[in-house]
Amino acid sequence: MPAQNDSDDSSGTITRLLIEEWKTVIQTQMHFNEMIMRLRGMGVGVVTGIFGAAAYSLQFERLNLHFGKYNIHAAAPIVFFGITLLIAVFILDYHYYFKLLMGAVKRGEELDKYFKERSPELLGMTTLISESIPEAKARSLLLAFYGIPLLIGLVFILLILLGHAPKSE
Repeated sequence: MPAQNDSDDSSGTITRLLIEEWKTVIQTQMHFNEMIMRLRGMGVGVVTGIFGAAAYSLQFERLNLHFGKYNIHAAAPIVFFGITLLIAVFILDYHYYFKLLMGAVKRGEELDKYFKERSPELLGMTTLISESIPEAKARSLLLAFYGIPLLIGLVFILLILLGHAPKSE
């Protein structure tokens, strides 16, 4: 927060600047949230489509790949590709966009606290949202969001590898 005392802000310059920063922080939070929602929707949607393509390919019994003495159905590498894509999207989300959003939220909380000390009726939205959904809970939900399709993909690939017997030619 400003290094100056509130008494030095007789013209309201610092307050106006902080209100402008608060507006920018809120816009930044909204922007990162939109980016995250797009990434998650597209990423998990594409992965679900890839898993569906793998399931569809299972009806073609002769669609096998030969690796030395191993024969696996082509659905296995398709699912593996989907799992790899899911992990890549998770890394981008969790280690980039989510951290950017959390940085904007923390700055919003700092501004909320600054104004609450001076005028309790001003601002406070970021703090209220953060109290409703703490960062630890947001992280847990994010891990579940990606963990569930990851688990489904791993079970799927395991079932393909263990349960699909290639037809003899």
